[in-house]
Amino acid sequence: MTALRSLLPDTLFGRLFVATVGVIGAMLLVFVLLIVRERRELALLESGAGSSANLIAETSQYLAGLSQEQRDEARTQLREQRLSPSDVRPPPRRIPDEQQAALERAFAAHLQRHLGPDYKVSTGPPRARRGDVIPLYAIRREPPPEQPTLRIRRFERIFDVTVTLPDGDKATFRTLAPRSGPPLPRMIFLELGILAVALSVVLYAMTRTITRPLGDLARAADEVGRGATATALKETGARELRRATRAFNSMQERLRRYLDSRTQVLAAMSHDLRTPLTRLRLRVESIDDDTLRQRCIEDLDEMSNMVRGALGVFRGLNDEEAAVPVDIDALARELQRQHAELGDDVTIVGSARAPYVAKPLALKRCLGNLVQNAIRHGARASIHIEDGPQLILRVCDQGPGIPEDMLEKVFEPFFRLEQSRNRDTGGTGLGLSIARDIAQAHGGSLSLHNRQSGGLEARLVLPREAASR
Repeated sequence: MTALRSLLPDTLFGRLFVATVGVIGAMLLVFVLLIVRERRELALLESGAGSSANLIAETSQYLAGLSQEQRDEARTQLREQRLSPSDVRPPPRRIPDEQQAALERAFAAHLQRHLGPDYKVSTGPPRARRGDVIPLYAIRREPPPEQPTLRIRRFERIFDVTVTLPDGDKATFRTLAPRSGPPLPRMIFLELGILAVALSVVLYAMTRTITRPLGDLARAADEVGRGATATALKETGARELRRATRAFNSMQERLRRYLDSRTQVLAAMSHDLRTPLTRLRLRVESIDDDTLRQRCIEDLDEMSNMVRGALGVFRGLNDEEAAVPVDIDALARELQRQHAELGDDVTIVGSARAPYVAKPLALKRCLGNLVQNAIRHGARASIHIEDGPQLILRVCDQGPGIPEDMLEKVFEPFFRLEQSRNRDTGGTGLGLSIARDIAQAHGGSLSLHNRQSGGLEARLVLPREAASR
């Protein structure tokens, strides 16, 4: 079963097309076999074998109704008959032994159906003694005035048919072998081939009509999942497909309006909060207690950072930045240079084999947040680049790590680890959340892992297949 599944195409279109063509091929094969069987039975009837079978059946039923003494007398009379000129058939043509055996089996099956289940029929080569068989090829319907001696034509084959009567007695008949019908014309295979090709073309077009809207729907859903703005899909195909496309377009429009409204609300709140925050800052400056004044300023700065960070998250969801090929090695070196100017230690291990199609500013922000977290909480950062079917960027630090039950929770907006992370280093708890949103917008993933040697590893996985679509 596993091997069979591996041979099937991976796409819905391929599986539908192969399955439909396979069914049509099986139907055409059955059609040919039925034609062959019908032609064989027709030839069996028209060649005189049908009359012989009827005569054997009638004779067997006649013998079955006689007493043993009468039956022996009837056998003797039947064995003394001679061939009449009207029973001579045209010269036969040579046929293979396998085909002749098949014809004889068909003859036996026809006779068995005629006699019913109380009789048993078997066929075979003429092995019984001539005096023990009833020679059907010697039967004459009307006794002629003179009975000439005739010989069986050359190549004419005979065989014995043994009928077991209901009481167990047997009657053996020797008759001419059934003839085969004319061979199946070669033109029928050409015609069936043309029919199969025509049906395959029609099925190909029909299958594409069914699966193309599904493919477009899958691509659009992937684009929406990665944060891209997809245009409304055309409602084509069957009624169910049109309904699914219409529902997707409605969902996409509602989602866009939802994000736009939330962004506008947050932007308005950020703008409206600037005035009271500025007034508070001015009032805080007039506080005589230096310690209290400093704490109030820090709280105001944290509030401002949280508002700006939240606004940045929503703006990132609606980012209209175009995707272009990005040199990953150059991006890593640029981050290394910027942090070196601040006195931070950032190392780079590995390289990318080709540019990656992405939104450059968003990707830089994602990787920059990871590097900044590594330096902030682990003193130094190292960027490991692994390229293949997937582009994997690992940002490692030498910090204390994160408890296993908190590895996913730290991605929640505004969440901070108070014990394992230094609260005095600043930040709003949005860096990892923004980084994961950017990774998912590129069709990738971002996860955290504690290293066995100590420290934390942020693993950014970006599939090249998703980026190239």
